[in-house]
Amino acid sequence: MSVAEVLPSAVDQPAANGPTGATRAGMDAPSETQRPVVTSLDHLVRIEGGLRACRCLEQLAAHLANETVALLPFSESLVFKLERGWRMQAASGRATVQRDVSRVRWFERLVSRVWQQTDRQLAPTAFEVSGYADPDDALTREQAQRQLLWIPLADAERSVGLGWLLCRALPWEPHHLVLAERLAAAYAHGAHAIHGRQRRWQPLKGRAVWLGVAGISVLAAAMALVQVPLITRAPVEVVAASPFVVAAPMEAVVDRILVTPGTEVATGTPLVQLNDIEWRNKYEVAQRQLEVAEARTLRLRQASITDSDARRELAIAQSEQRVAEAERNYAQVMLDKTLIRARTSGVALYSDPRDWVGRPVAVGEALMQVADPADVEFRIEVPAADAVNLLPDARVDVFLDAAPLDPIEAHLERASYKAEANAAGIANFTVAAGAEMPDGEIPRMGLRGVARIHGDQVSLFYYLFRRPLVALRQLTGV
Repeated sequence: MSVAEVLPSAVDQPAANGPTGATRAGMDAPSETQRPVVTSLDHLVRIEGGLRACRCLEQLAAHLANETVALLPFSESLVFKLERGWRMQAASGRATVQRDVSRVRWFERLVSRVWQQTDRQLAPTAFEVSGYADPDDALTREQAQRQLLWIPLADAERSVGLGWLLCRALPWEPHHLVLAERLAAAYAHGAHAIHGRQRRWQPLKGRAVWLGVAGISVLAAAMALVQVPLITRAPVEVVAASPFVVAAPMEAVVDRILVTPGTEVATGTPLVQLNDIEWRNKYEVAQRQLEVAEARTLRLRQASITDSDARRELAIAQSEQRVAEAERNYAQVMLDKTLIRARTSGVALYSDPRDWVGRPVAVGEALMQVADPADVEFRIEVPAADAVNLLPDARVDVFLDAAPLDPIEAHLERASYKAEANAAGIANFTVAAGAEMPDGEIPRMGLRGVARIHGDQVSLFYYLFRRPLVALRQLTGV
């Protein structure tokens, strides 16, 4: 199938019988069958103009991922770069690609498997996600767009540097593959041109070379002598330093939350009312059983004066009375526990009452926190890739969004011994910092900002080139 079959020419239409005015008016305006073709040609011209305007591979990858939706009906478009394996370069609807995210890693593994198992063929490959993805991977089951189309971008020399993956719910049709292959060829040609342009350089000669080398040497020596603190920046939040956790004392359903978030409470203030119907009924039954046992004991005690059989049954009746009393007391204790009270004074901290009402809770499940508003600390989430030596008592400068011009000087108190993944799938170290502040300057819990952690003294050269050196070492394995 050719491009002409995919986008038929708008001029190959039968001529009218006569050049009347009405006929000319009909010929001036596109017909109903011509409009989709004209629109598609307009999209092709616009995409071609945008492709020519790309000045680097990053711009070309972003253009390929986002602008081609006008011609191909995909739900998600991903562009990969081949350099020691396939690495995601761009994604439709996203400004940047976070390669630490587990879903990005999943797509990279999928593309590498397709590339290997298809013997690196250059023709487009349409497949269902279960054909190449790991069936035991949870992300495979979560992938909503099951029909994928893989197109390697090969230039005239059949060299592949980029790959294009399209996702959608419906199977791909043959004319989609033809159009995708044509677009991929155009973008591959553009990538080859950009790569060739980026490799051009003007050789330096004579004195300019020596002056450049000397200047770089002097600059490198100066950067090696200048010592600066190794600093990392990370998001920070004001949290309670020693909060009291209000936990569920039993398995029950939350009936009501009796205080609003941020309310100051005193010791003994009712906080949460659990559903008490079950334990209230058990208490009433136990109370009636105790009354029956007391009445039987009283009757036997009176009869034991003259009746020997009553004296023998009296001991049993007294034991049954004590059992009934213990059951009543236990039901009373559990009934009292359905009303959870504050064991300390402070501020009630939790999300929203509507998130809890009617929700079943397990024993020990945290419902809220009661914290002293004057006892706060700073919780810092340091990405593992940016972590410096987190030394005890290291200096920490906190810049809250509410007061960006008034930094708070704190010190590092503790740090987690290993990084843990957050909701976005990025590994972070949790760091706690404290500061001594007057009562009037203590920040409110929940405020956020940026923290700057000071590490060891290092050379300016290492400070500026630490990340490039880490990336080079990861790339080369040296």
